[in-house]
Formats: sequence, C-alpha cells, structure tokens
Amino acid sequence: MTPQNILFVDDSPMVLSLLERTLTQEAFTLHTAHTPKEALQVLEQHPIDVVVSDLLMPGLDGITFLRMIKKDYPHIVRIILSGHLHTQSILSAINQVGVFRFLTKPLELDDDKLKKILYEALDQAKLNRNSLHAEQNVASDLSAFIDSILNAPYRPYVLLNEQDIVTAVHIALAELYPVGCSLRHPDGEGIQLTTHSLYIPYEESESSDPDLYTLDTLTLGHSSLRLIRLSEIA
Repeated sequence: MTPQNILFVDDSPMVLSLLERTLTQEAFTLHTAHTPKEALQVLEQHPIDVVVSDLLMPGLDGITFLRMIKKDYPHIVRIILSGHLHTQSILSAINQVGVFRFLTKPLELDDDKLKKILYEALDQAKLNRNSLHAEQNVASDLSAFIDSILNAPYRPYVLLNEQDIVTAVHIALAELYPVGCSLRHPDGEGIQLTTHSLYIPYEESESSDPDLYTLDTLTLGHSSLRLIRLSEIA
C-alpha cells in the first residue's frame, strides 16, 4: 500500500526539524516547507493527504494558504499549528477553511497525542478521497446518461426518481405526464403510464419491450433514476 503523505508548513526550521525527528518512523511520508510558496510546490509534486500549517508566516498568511488548499485540493485535511491563536483567528479558520484540528505551540511530543491526531486526519483524508472519487464517477455516469438521451434516435421519454415522481419529460409528453406527478401504480408494485396503457412491474423493470418501451436505470450514489423511452407518443 502506498503510504499517505503529510505536509508541515512552518517558518521555524527548529519546529520542522523536531517534527522530522519525532515522526520519522511513522507509517506515513513526512514533507516539510518553510513558506506557503514552498508548500504549493510540494503539493504539485506529491499526493498530499494532510496539511499542518502555521498561521503567521512571512508572505502568504496561513488562512489564505489553507483557503487556497480547500479550493484546489478539497480532499486534503487541514490542520492549524500556531502559537498565536486568538478568537478572531479561530473564527476565520472555521468559517473560511474548515480546519480539522487546532494544534498549539509548543507541541507536546512526549506522548502520542500528536500522532493520534495525525492518523485520524489521514483516515479522514481517505474518506474525503473516496467521496470525491464517488462524486466524479456519478458526474461521469450522469453525463453519459444525459448524452444517451440527447443523442438517441427520436423517442419520447419520462425520467423518474426513486419515488416514481416525474423529474424530467420530453416536450411531447409534458401534458400527459407533467413534472411532479407520480407514475407509481396504486398497488405499489410497479410503474403505470395510463395514457399508454403501460404497466411495468418492478420485478421486470430491468427488461424492455422494444415495441413499446425501453427502460434504463442510473445509480447516483445511494439513489437512482429510471429513464423510460416510449416507442410512440400515445
């Protein structure tokens, strides 16, 4: 398994040297940077999972730096390490960058508290990556799904959500099956398109009768959509 990566950003060489000595044997790869500019270069070169940053540094301040990370690397878990925390800094960090933890200087390195926090952050980063990948897959599937509608030969369609409520409909069917109406049969066991005298039981909802309709299902995370394409308008 590829080790995860943590980046510490601090303008104090002593702090970074101490962290390197303390964390050198851990099951993650440690990276360091003395300035946000150096840190951005590290981010371009390595798949960083967690960033621990000081707030007060020359040039770019910590809040602005972490806000950039949130925008460009949303999966990265953000932690603040500072000896100058005050109420306004904390509120700004919460509101602008969504920090995972606040760590104060001087660090207590004699116990395992820091290591515990870092491993918790790595676990959260893994969840963030998985969630991001899932969202990207959903977006890709949805794009392909919409493309199949737009580029398919002319066939009027009805798009249903999990409750069999019409969420989109071809203009030719808009008056027959308007958006917001339910196509669930009263018996609760299938879909009913009354005007077309068409009943599709749920147990057969993956099949198609090309002479009457075709049905495709798209799973979006924990939900799904059903696309019914009809062979004729009515």
